[in-house]
Amino acid sequence: MPGARTDLVADGLDTIAEVYVNGQHIGAARDQHLAYRWAVDDALRAGDNTIEVRFASAWDAARAHERAHGPLPSPYDEPYPHLRKAAANFGWDWGPHYVTAGIWRGIRLEIHRGRIEHVRPLTRLTPDHSAAHVTAHVRVDAPAGSQVRVELTDPDGQVAAWATGAVTGDETAITLTVDDPALWWPIGLGAQPRYRLRAELVQAGALLDATTVRIGLRSVALDETPDAAGTRWALVVNGRTVRVRGYNWIPDDTFAGRVTPERVKRRIDQAVAGNANLLRVWGGGHFATEEFLDACDERGVLVWHDFLFACAAYCEDAETTALVTAEAEQAVARMSPHPSLVLWCGGNETVLGRHHWGWADQLGTRGWGAAYYLDVLPGVLARLDPTRPYLPNSPWSGDLDRDPLADTHGPSHLWDAWNTADYAHYRDHDPAFVAEMGWCGPAAWTTLERVIDGETPGPDSPLTRHHLRAIDGMHKLTRGLQPHVPTPRDGADWHFATQVVQARAVAAGVEWLRSRERCSGVVVWQLNDCWPAISWSAVDSAGIEKPLWYALRHAFAPRLATIQPVHPGPTHDPTGDAGLVLVLADDADDSGTPWRPDVLVRRIGFDGRERAAVRLRPDCPAGGTYRLTLDPVVALPDDPYGELLVVDAGGVRTTWTYRPDRELTHVPPERRIDLAVTDGELRLTVTAVTLLRDVCVFADRLAAALGTEPQELAVDDALVTLLPGESRTFRVTRRDDRPVPPGAATALTGTDVLETAVRSIAEITG
Repeated sequence: MPGARTDLVADGLDTIAEVYVNGQHIGAARDQHLAYRWAVDDALRAGDNTIEVRFASAWDAARAHERAHGPLPSPYDEPYPHLRKAAANFGWDWGPHYVTAGIWRGIRLEIHRGRIEHVRPLTRLTPDHSAAHVTAHVRVDAPAGSQVRVELTDPDGQVAAWATGAVTGDETAITLTVDDPALWWPIGLGAQPRYRLRAELVQAGALLDATTVRIGLRSVALDETPDAAGTRWALVVNGRTVRVRGYNWIPDDTFAGRVTPERVKRRIDQAVAGNANLLRVWGGGHFATEEFLDACDERGVLVWHDFLFACAAYCEDAETTALVTAEAEQAVARMSPHPSLVLWCGGNETVLGRHHWGWADQLGTRGWGAAYYLDVLPGVLARLDPTRPYLPNSPWSGDLDRDPLADTHGPSHLWDAWNTADYAHYRDHDPAFVAEMGWCGPAAWTTLERVIDGETPGPDSPLTRHHLRAIDGMHKLTRGLQPHVPTPRDGADWHFATQVVQARAVAAGVEWLRSRERCSGVVVWQLNDCWPAISWSAVDSAGIEKPLWYALRHAFAPRLATIQPVHPGPTHDPTGDAGLVLVLADDADDSGTPWRPDVLVRRIGFDGRERAAVRLRPDCPAGGTYRLTLDPVVALPDDPYGELLVVDAGGVRTTWTYRPDRELTHVPPERRIDLAVTDGELRLTVTAVTLLRDVCVFADRLAAALGTEPQELAVDDALVTLLPGESRTFRVTRRDDRPVPPGAATALTGTDVLETAVRSIAEITG
């Protein structure tokens, strides 16, 4: 190609590398998160050519930086803050210690006479949403006299606008106006139409390069209006406040190269099926891939994205500052077309560390990262994308010197319950927003069984303990069980009890926060796992949903009914003897229609007899909450050890017990299980002879009998409360949509498999 240039492009080199072409040194890598480009024409020759990438130890490089600049505080004895590499590679409280190296993203040769480096479309809506102004910033590497043509095609494939502009320097900015735009909305609030923006680079009539991105037309802002406690903190999309129900996202595998686009989409689909509307990409991993962002764009899942800082002080030397700036510039430019990306955040728990983790003595007067969060990163966004809001850190209370753990301003992280107290203490908080909260629980039985080398999963298994990385994790799991259930008899009971308590704990916190008018969102730690672990995840590393996922599907439901104590706070009575409140929350749709369910509130003895009942017809405003203090006749128990409150509200059921499970007068559980294969599904109908709480069917435990792998099976529901005489049919299906074998019901009938696969908490407490 006459006048062409050949570049070697590496989208990801992990992390310390020297690059050679035919023995000639052409460049170096010092940052896992950067893409690199080098001109290699002078090094190429006719015939065979050799490209060589020589990696050095990232660990050694980090230690060398530490010796040169002084140690930096972090929660682990690891040097990860000393180089620009995923912090999680150095081990975390949910993952192993593998300091990886290698070519971890695409590498290729590009031949061109001029190229488009990126298209950065920035959208602004008029106040009445009658028009959208899309400014396409097109960055190019092109010969003098080049022009750029941009064309915007609407969701129906019709050209909505186009224009041409001359290249000045290395960039041109062309604004297109779309009248009556089709707006992109978060899931549940509207559709997700996307426009196609095509940019062409032309010189002397010849097309040098072209690229197409898909964009959504929407606005995003933060509501930080002062309120009685401090300030609100809420995401606003297209002028509407979004009540966030979300998960934190960590790397989906310890080795990033094993994460396929299909796997990423499955995880996002699991978040959507669990009623989430936001994923927060945590700052100790990697920048999101195009496949991740495309999937969120298509589904209407909002993305909060941390810049890549996590839980440590970071050196502010010139070399690191240059790398951080380049990372941010590349990431912001690449991700700017995606409407799902609604918030950039400076990093995770670094301001928190400065306030609470004793950094001052170790740091002295050295910089610790504030320059990145308050200057470098907002400066990059001001230059490249001022259309998205920016949060300096998470948690954040609006000012560097204000305690980030305060509930008064900005997003909070709630870890006191897991670390030091029972989960009832989530009710001690009334924050504006929660960006992290969670509780540990084990992966599926079969997921652990595969990696513990013949041991039985449980606290007596050394390999089970190895897969629990949380600080004082076994102690905290045990402390979490003690108020609620007797000491489990064996590993199977321990596994089930800890999974149920994890589910109850996080759901209790989420329901409490959703019952508060002030709290505009909850982002649970965490959706996914990177290896088989006892962790905070809702979906384990094999892709199997834990009971927590089902509990959160209920707690995240757009329409929620929950029972709360009248007097919450540090001195609240979690038994409810002081009175109970029924709270309805409605985030169901954008129609503006109030939710008016028929509500039946019953106080029922464990023998199934009704002690009191009341019918209600509440009027819950769309996008709001409804609160009603229940009549003591129905709310207060005659026998707090042998009764529960049951609320059925428009197909939504919630329950309340007046004492912890271990104090209740359970009778030995009795049930009947009927099996059938219908329409390619295995259907297990569980009928309660006695009260059964938290009934779960563990589909992975049925896999061997059905001739498939554990992760290939899914069940439609879990944690179901059945009153005496009630039945529930659980549907077990294959994830690949193949039918369950017709003989599966016969193969399982009368086997011990059902005793391990169908559990209720009454088996431990009764």
